[in-house]
Amino acid sequence: MTDAPSPLVLPRSDPKPDSPSVRPVLFLVMAVCSGATVANVYLAQPLLKLFADGLGVPHSSAGAVVTCAQFGYAAGILFLVPMGDVRRRRPLLAAMLTATVVMLLAAAAAPGLAVLAAATALVGTATVIPQVLVPLASELAAPDKRAAVVANVQIGLMTGIVGSRVIGGTVGELLGWRAVYILAATLTALTGALTLWLLPGEGSRPAMSYGSLLASLPRMVRDEPSVRHACVLHGTLFGAYSATWTTLVLVLTGDHYGYSSAVAGLFGVLGLAGALTAPWAGRFIDRRGALPIIFSALLMTLASAGAYALGGSSLSAMIVAIVLANVAVQWSQIANQARIFGYLPQARSRANTVYMVAVFLSGAIAAAVASACYGTWGWGGVCAVQATLALIGLLTLPLMRRHDRRHPLATR
Repeated sequence: MTDAPSPLVLPRSDPKPDSPSVRPVLFLVMAVCSGATVANVYLAQPLLKLFADGLGVPHSSAGAVVTCAQFGYAAGILFLVPMGDVRRRRPLLAAMLTATVVMLLAAAAAPGLAVLAAATALVGTATVIPQVLVPLASELAAPDKRAAVVANVQIGLMTGIVGSRVIGGTVGELLGWRAVYILAATLTALTGALTLWLLPGEGSRPAMSYGSLLASLPRMVRDEPSVRHACVLHGTLFGAYSATWTTLVLVLTGDHYGYSSAVAGLFGVLGLAGALTAPWAGRFIDRRGALPIIFSALLMTLASAGAYALGGSSLSAMIVAIVLANVAVQWSQIANQARIFGYLPQARSRANTVYMVAVFLSGAIAAAVASACYGTWGWGGVCAVQATLALIGLLTLPLMRRHDRRHPLATR
């Protein structure tokens, strides 16, 4: 594997800073649209009991809706997001938004669980709109504000994930689960239409067949060090985050705390701490580069593992651990994405695809390992998984530092 970036995807040109064709409000609208559309993936999580009661199925069967949404989202990232490099984004986003709204309405009208699960899978596939908007926002931003813009869009995304669980559960209890999907379709249509209206015009896009586009993804892993670094660094950090986050509810509802599932779910609001600190992290990356933020995120993840271990019997330690872990995962996401977008301006959508697929896989594997560890060694075993993954990331960091010293052009 070469340590130098491919000359075919090095920066040739970037949009002019402060281009008059880009309205400043666009990035705010992109953030809102990202939040509204990513929420569609997580709508089902607080609604499982309502699905089961309303459709007359066992509670355990209703969980298939959540699984289908996640698999659909992963498929959309892999098969749709790469097209952002070779298709005009306005018609591509318009098609995704239309399909998402139609499938949300189909889910709202579903007569049974099988139809609901199928519609939700298609919703997940089509609603990968944020994964197209993030690279696009990076492209439209002035180079010295790229990370800050990515951070702002990520705030919308994280708020949507957290808000979907809170709002979805509340609306579902008051108006029924079908109303949740109708509300989601309305928000998707409104925020999507406004985003499309504000997008500036585009020139011609590079010509590449769909097969060649997908075939370029594994070559990117092979040829692009920045992509490999991001996959490993954020993969280990997100895996560490997923390990404890997946099993946290078992601790909060266990013997020591004894919280209800509803109260335990409110701890998710602490995840907004990452969103609140994201703008500062983005501005820092624009001034100083990604490496210090990634290093800090890995250290916070390691510290969070220790706080989580203490949190098994201390509520204050548990809160500190949750805040540290969520700030770390947000900072790492922004820094790694800003870095690969800087290296690969002509292939941002494909780079984001490879990156997000690796991150999803890392999170899924770590969650499975953590569940097994919890069953064998308890909460302490899960905390050890988080600490081990953070250490692996820290040991990998020198490779990134060496590469960026040799190729300083794209560290901003």
